[in-house]
Amino acid sequence: MDVPIEHGILFLIIAAVAAFFMAFNNGANDVANSFASAVGSKAITVKQALLMAAVLNVLGAVLLGRHVATKLVEGVIDPAMFPEPIEYIAAMFAVLLAAGTFVLVSTLTGLPVSSSHSIVGSLVGVGIVVGGWESVNWPFLGTVVASWAISPFLAGLMSLGLIAVINKLILKGSGPGVLVRVAKGVPILMSLATAFAIYAILEGTRFGDVIEAHPVETALLAVLITIPMYITSRAIVAQWVEGREDNEEGAEASFKHLQIGTSCYVAFAHGSNDVANSISPVIAISVVVHTGAMSAADDLTVPFWILAIGGVGIATGIGLLGHRVMKTVGEKITTLTNSRGFSVDFSVASTVVVASIFGLPVSSSHAATGAVVGVGLVKGPKNVNFRILGKIVVAWLITVPVSATLTTGIFMAIRPLF
Repeated sequence: MDVPIEHGILFLIIAAVAAFFMAFNNGANDVANSFASAVGSKAITVKQALLMAAVLNVLGAVLLGRHVATKLVEGVIDPAMFPEPIEYIAAMFAVLLAAGTFVLVSTLTGLPVSSSHSIVGSLVGVGIVVGGWESVNWPFLGTVVASWAISPFLAGLMSLGLIAVINKLILKGSGPGVLVRVAKGVPILMSLATAFAIYAILEGTRFGDVIEAHPVETALLAVLITIPMYITSRAIVAQWVEGREDNEEGAEASFKHLQIGTSCYVAFAHGSNDVANSISPVIAISVVVHTGAMSAADDLTVPFWILAIGGVGIATGIGLLGHRVMKTVGEKITTLTNSRGFSVDFSVASTVVVASIFGLPVSSSHAATGAVVGVGLVKGPKNVNFRILGKIVVAWLITVPVSATLTTGIFMAIRPLF
């Protein structure tokens, strides 16, 4: 049964509203993690972070978001189980409303959750209602659940190790000579961070297929690119340390610049990858309205209006509510300095890249929390607020079941209207 054209236009209008709602909440929660450590370490103010995060996420979503895989919806449930396209559209609306509502409530309570995981939970709920338990791709769901442990563990371990190395080899108590060590060591970190950023961004585009097909050549190319980046980084860092006092404050100032750069990368990469996933149900609705098919082609061109509305929604969400989650992750779990903040951002970026190499689904939100805990543990468990951390973990654990339950109720309520 095809969707009548007059109904199709109405559905697209409602889809635009739903896309904005989901993107708004994505921006207020997921995206805020990009600059949480930069705010917590006082590298930038909350207002500066909100502005930079909004701009970079919009750019990432609009410039690269169309190249991100549009298979999230089909990965969890099989669209073929829906008897008619109209019912599939109703299900996608229910998914957006439920996932967006769950993320909004989490944001208002200051808890960082994964928008993509709330989408997954909502898809599980509507899949069970329509096709029963067997309609859900449980192996895929298992990898998503596993990522809740993988993301924070990898990022936390990496951030703990990185800040330990920085303290031992560069800061060394921040006595005389620290700026010389900064001038030698920071360019290495800077070039590596840039290499990770380039890889992660390209991996989310059509170049990702080339990278996967030629891993050895890609690795060699990355090494070659790192050399000129290191030379350039030395010149940049030399300017950063020039005229500064040879003490801890002077050293941390260098990491301040570096941290802002890595935070910008995380924000841009989030816009180009996670954002497109969170609005994938809208893409599914658009496909049904225009083609009558309940399956997206591999070479599907994502409509620009979806990316644009998603980008504007992200910016609005960041501006109005982003400060809540940003303060939880950046300030309430542990105290952050600029060097610690850089370690957090670098670890989050590295975790995403390493996980993508091994095909593991990870959450940048969970990775950010784990990385902050990691740097906090360097000086002992007493430096980590485990009460706040416990609330965050509970929010992670209930994401799928609560989203699924909420979607079930919404779908049953709106299905008669379609």
